[in-house]
Amino acid sequence: MTRVAGTSVKQSALPPPAVPKAAIMVRHNELDQAICDALVLIRLTSGADLALQAEQARRCLSRAVMDAPDAPRRALEHIAAADEHLELGEVMEARALLTAARRFLPGRRAVVAARA
Repeated sequence: MTRVAGTSVKQSALPPPAVPKAAIMVRHNELDQAICDALVLIRLTSGADLALQAEQARRCLSRAVMDAPDAPRRALEHIAAADEHLELGEVMEARALLTAARRFLPGRRAVVAARA
């Protein structure tokens, strides 16, 4: 135990994380970028284009989640729920969930490109 200002504080027995914080932030930024890309892909369109774009968005999100397993749990939950909605063709629900997922990522950017 170490004494700090009259208070006993135990030093952690856990080793420091093997991955530097900067690397974790990069992975979260990549996940954030994948969410942004998916949001752009599933802009409201109609017909077969929407189904194709939803599938592309699902693949993009799947790769990003696999590359960022240490992302915040709440963000991953929202992404998983959005994926289910995309599978069912429920684009508005998926967009809402993906937008919410971004709020749980540290260092996220503030804006996503609006409709062109």
